[in-house]
Amino acid sequence: MVASNTEVSFFHPRQNKWSENFQLDTQSGKIIGITSSGKVTSLRSEFKIQNDARGLALRGANKIQN
Repeated sequence: MVASNTEVSFFHPRQNKWSENFQLDTQSGKIIGITSSGKVTSLRSEFKIQNDARGLALRGANKIQN
């Protein structure tokens, strides 16, 4: 895990190779970061996906209640 006070760049698809920063877990479908940049990028992406899904679920629940 990346230390909380360490500055790490996000993965940049035009400057970095995907295969050097990530692996795909074929069973879970999750993208796993294998470098510091890969780890912080995958964590950020997971957070965004979870928030997007939560927002969709809340909007769906609001439509059902209305």
